[in-house]
Amino acid sequence: MSAYSLQKMIRDINRDPALRERYFSDARQVFPGYELSEAEREAVLARDFGALYRLGVHGLLLRPFSIMHQVSEPDYLSAIRQRS
Repeated sequence: MSAYSLQKMIRDINRDPALRERYFSDARQVFPGYELSEAEREAVLARDFGALYRLGVHGLLLRPFSIMHQVSEPDYLSAIRQRS
């Protein structure tokens, strides 16, 4: 329920190949190890990079995470620049 826990999960997925494999198999498998709000879980499942950014995920963690999802730089920048 904090930006810290969400960022920690994304950092771990970025860095740990085994966790990344579990995440891509079924993202819900990764959630129990982290205290995430429902909004944070929904943003991760929807791969909503704009929402993740607004929820407090730092760009230095979020951009590599978006690259793993094959999001182009223009699409990534557009997502994080949107206001909601």
